[in-house]
Amino acid sequence: MKLLLTILSFVSAAAAASAAVFATNTPDADAFVRSNAPASNYGAAGALSVSGSNAGNGSGVTNGVFDSFIRFNTAAMVTNFNAIFGSNNWVISSATLVLTENTAPGNAIFNQGTGAFAIRWVASTNWVEGTGTPMAATTAGITYSEESSLLNTNTDSNLGAFTFTGVSPVVSCPLAMLSALVTNLQTGGEVDLFLTAIDPGIGFVFYSRNFAGKPSSLPSLVISAVSQPGISAIAVSGNNMVLTATNGVAGGTYHLLASTNPASPLNQWTPVATNVLAGSGTFGITVTNAAVPPSPRFFILQTY
Repeated sequence: MKLLLTILSFVSAAAAASAAVFATNTPDADAFVRSNAPASNYGAAGALSVSGSNAGNGSGVTNGVFDSFIRFNTAAMVTNFNAIFGSNNWVISSATLVLTENTAPGNAIFNQGTGAFAIRWVASTNWVEGTGTPMAATTAGITYSEESSLLNTNTDSNLGAFTFTGVSPVVSCPLAMLSALVTNLQTGGEVDLFLTAIDPGIGFVFYSRNFAGKPSSLPSLVISAVSQPGISAIAVSGNNMVLTATNGVAGGTYHLLASTNPASPLNQWTPVATNVLAGSGTFGITVTNAAVPPSPRFFILQTY
């Protein structure tokens, strides 16, 4: 029987397990901005903050909204994963932003309080850290008044909502693996994150890259990656097609999607088989009646 035209490719979603971890212990740049001093820069403060409009300092004085920008470079991460897995033979499975509370920031401009905050991936990298501090703010560098020109709801991506409870000083924020973020991470360029309050009462102050204390308190972006699965063999058995895949991750769930139109959006492809991998890195998927005329079918292997 003649097998009709079949295209096989691989699309990565969030993979199921990690085979390597890379942490960027120090951002390239970070700074907080605040609404009560919209023209002031605080890029060298040693601390960052997200604060709502109702939060106050230790004396009950409200100091306005605080937002923070953090930038990481992933070039070393890409080099590291290429060395482990082979060039471009890996996919990112998770990214977690880790922040450590500054329990005694030492300046009355910082608000205090618990609550929720949001993290966004920002497409624009057109901001400068600056050298301002709470005691000596400057006007050179990112300020609150410039924030609106950097944020764009059409290009930026919401990576999740997280809560500062005040119970533990370390807040781990597992970021949503949206395509814009994953692509940005894998290209090895600058990755910009924006943190802003959700609850008006939150006043979360955490260490910045300019903090002079122990390195473990600085912001870090912890990224894990897994080897990329791929199709190693195709066989026809009666009317069925049997695919053999390699580089699977134990416990990972793999879906085979089919379509008669390779240009269709991924959410319009039809799931035709599912495989949960055990201990081996090789697995097989049987697609029933895949070799039956008349229409060609196209297949994508997807992992979660």
